[in-house]
Amino acid sequence: MKARALILGVLHRGDFHPYEIMRRIENAMVECYIDVDVGTLYYAINQLEKDGLIVARSHERVARGGMRTIYAITEEGRTEFRELLHRQFDEEGPVAQTLYGALLFLHLADLSRVEESLRRRIARLDDLIAKLGPIRKQLSPVISTGGDYLLRHIDRQRQLDRIWVTELLADVTARKVRDVPNPNALGRTSQDNAHSDARNTAASAMPPKKKKKKAAKKSRPAR
Repeated sequence: MKARALILGVLHRGDFHPYEIMRRIENAMVECYIDVDVGTLYYAINQLEKDGLIVARSHERVARGGMRTIYAITEEGRTEFRELLHRQFDEEGPVAQTLYGALLFLHLADLSRVEESLRRRIARLDDLIAKLGPIRKQLSPVISTGGDYLLRHIDRQRQLDRIWVTELLADVTARKVRDVPNPNALGRTSQDNAHSDARNTAASAMPPKKKKKKAAKKSRPAR
């Protein structure tokens, strides 16, 4: 999934400045399967603004000086995002490269279109699995040990992908697709969450504070 689609997807959550957009992408661990650096992000934001898919909503001053621009998605941007999202579900290739990013926004997709895309993907996987069997048999007398294990891994990966996509299709067909329970927490880092959990745990473990009784004022003797 390209940076363009990721940015539009994130802005469905609200209006954010580029740093916050990047932080939310990082919190979703997108870098594990998509290469999105800061330069790519800012370039994509500029292009999206030129295309009228996002607009500068406001500005805020930062502590170190300078200003941050807060962006919002437009109706044209929402339409473009849905098209990019459905195109991503249809893209051919390994599931890690084609589906992982799209799954972050599954709750925003037209599930009927996703269902059709997943059925086509399963059909392609069946075809790839069927073709690999004769190749392994043909190469068996001459293949090296390393080559044999390579083919085994490809076969098992395709089998595993088919099981995984089939399970995903079952939930999409049954419309068992949900968003995260607390979207507002997405902007927090895992470190923030850990600190918050630690504070809550510590607070619940502490006994309630006793109110101190005010000492009665001593009356001065009359002179």
